[in-house]
Amino acid sequence: MPLSLGAGLVLIVLGAAAGAPGLLLIGVLVLLTVGLTGLWSRRGLRSLAYAHRLGSERAVVGDEVPLDLVLRNEKLLPLPFVRTEDLVSDDLVLREQSLARTDQPGLGAITEAWSVASFQQVVRHRHVLARQRGVFRFGPARVRVADLFGRTATSREDPLPATLVVRPPTVALRPTGAHRPAPGERPARRGLIEDPALFAGVRPFQPGDPLRRIHWRATARLGHPVSRRFDPAQTRTALVVVDVQTVEGPHWRMAYDEDVVESLIVAAGSLVRALLADGVACGLGAAAWTGTIERLAYLAPGSGPDQMARAADLLARLSPFASAPFELLLGSLPASLPRGASLHVLTGRDPSPYLAVLRRLRSGGAEVDLLCFGGQATAAASRARLVGLAAAVGRVLPDWHAPNAVEVAG
Repeated sequence: MPLSLGAGLVLIVLGAAAGAPGLLLIGVLVLLTVGLTGLWSRRGLRSLAYAHRLGSERAVVGDEVPLDLVLRNEKLLPLPFVRTEDLVSDDLVLREQSLARTDQPGLGAITEAWSVASFQQVVRHRHVLARQRGVFRFGPARVRVADLFGRTATSREDPLPATLVVRPPTVALRPTGAHRPAPGERPARRGLIEDPALFAGVRPFQPGDPLRRIHWRATARLGHPVSRRFDPAQTRTALVVVDVQTVEGPHWRMAYDEDVVESLIVAAGSLVRALLADGVACGLGAAAWTGTIERLAYLAPGSGPDQMARAADLLARLSPFASAPFELLLGSLPASLPRGASLHVLTGRDPSPYLAVLRRLRSGGAEVDLLCFGGQATAAASRARLVGLAAAVGRVLPDWHAPNAVEVAG
């Protein structure tokens, strides 16, 4: 028998024997307190549900995402003191409050104190400020129920996993020189493959032409069989690769210049969007971590309606430091890049370590284009031009925090 329960019984017995109402009352209060505390300990967490609800699983830097915190008590027992600690990524920003510190590295906590009556649901509205790109994780959540004296009576931990992916913004490209994004579908300079979407007229029927190719109306009008003629066409393919290493030295030092890295990310997303809008089958690559065991991030070229969303998610997940030498990524491209594809390389450092690899890719048939950012952009572009590569200087205006355009000077 607990000590407090025994003390309460003793006080009741003594109060009754001595005819002391005060002792009797104190004993009753002690037993009542012990009983209620035991009741909250045994039943406080039963039929008590906590949840967080994000207004969206995707956002863009600058957005505000609704976050609802919900506590529901589905039993007769009221809960005057409930405390929740919702563990989240420690760089998450809420409009209404700051995150509390926790004992787990990389995690902060959204702490709330609640009081819920019988069969009551309480909803609190919070807002996540998407101030930087990245992947923000929610959960687990700790729920604690306290007694009348504020002492923790019982607690539990709910997994409640959730993720908010904040994508980088994309803006218009503003060329100031001869540099232009690669065009999309256009008539090929050579080749025999015809595009049925590019009707070019009719020609006399030739043995071997399929019947579906005969232009029946023109045949009836001219009095002899004629077949449809199409122009040859070539679908352009492009790959945007980002050199996320922005500090000279070994890649494993994991040092980086945040302004340059984020400018590269904004420019990469904007370039991918411009190429897709121009009809180009575009892909994306980087030697950076994305939250998986893969050292290289790669999105195969495509032109489907979801390609921009895939590219934006990949850019949101990129680490700001390199996961491998950039030359390793470039060296793997010949196996996946079709001949004649455009290769757009975005860098924020001296490209000398991999200029030889870019020249080999160009010799293999790729159209290589270097876009340089940061304080050394002009010098980096000059070095690339000295070895015969096309290069331009890029700049995010006014800055990557609230970009309006990506200026490209050829």
